[in-house]
Amino acid sequence: MSINTKKSNKKLAISDLLLSSPLTRLETEILIAFLIKKSREFILTHPETIITPALYRTFQKLATKRQADWPIAYLIGHKEFYDLDLAVSPATLVPRPETEMIVEEIISIIKNSAGRKSTNDHRWIIDLGTGSGAIIIAIAHELRRLFPLDYQTIDLAAIDISAQALQIARLNAKQYKLSGKIKFYQGDLLNPLPLRGPKASQSNLLIAANLPYLTPKQIKTSPSIRREPRLALVGGPDGLKYYRQLFQQLTKTAFRSATVFCEIDPGQSKKISALAAKYFPNAPYNLQTDFCGQTRLFIIKITR
Repeated sequence: MSINTKKSNKKLAISDLLLSSPLTRLETEILIAFLIKKSREFILTHPETIITPALYRTFQKLATKRQADWPIAYLIGHKEFYDLDLAVSPATLVPRPETEMIVEEIISIIKNSAGRKSTNDHRWIIDLGTGSGAIIIAIAHELRRLFPLDYQTIDLAAIDISAQALQIARLNAKQYKLSGKIKFYQGDLLNPLPLRGPKASQSNLLIAANLPYLTPKQIKTSPSIRREPRLALVGGPDGLKYYRQLFQQLTKTAFRSATVFCEIDPGQSKKISALAAKYFPNAPYNLQTDFCGQTRLFIIKITR
């Protein structure tokens, strides 16, 4: 169903727009709430509220873009992730609920080791392919709230190859007063970090790697993601190009231990397991499923 975008002076109540919209009820409520700067609860309790002609025309334009597969998050400029409201743009991926698994796993590790830092330890939490900064900001926010002493001593780093994505990530960090804690780097995977020399050899790394892992064929057959940045989606012919590069980098990086959390496509379980075994034959690893029962997270612990 298409929507007429010609100039209109028609006045509509919210209830009228909910009935006439070509979008789903939820999407319509989200767009109306965004346009009138109210909550969805307000939409439900004040259906008689009049939508001005100017706002109606803006709604029409946004609805047309949504019908052309633009994500709702891009249309309203933000997305909720781990109870945080984060800015997003077409330069960043839209954060997914399943990615919250990485945050939960890293917070769990910090909880189990809280207060037991050795004087020789140098701890890093590193977010590779940070995009909007969702993972590292959620981790930092939780650390500050739950483990303030660890928050003070752990180094937090976020890396992305896209300067535009990093602008959004820095904006989100600033919103949650984390700009002074998280260091942002532009570059290729671990390369920008000072992980060489004596101090680095004492480092314990927790690496969140939500790298591009889709294949060109998957992108072609998935219109729902075609508006998101290809740079952040495609991981080569088998989807594992960047994980292969990361494992290669880790063989040349100085650290005491590194636990790497890799978000993957469910069909990549065997291939990434074999890839990890090639570079780190003695390193234990495990696979975890998401809330839909799909294998989503590959976790490997490497020690030197």
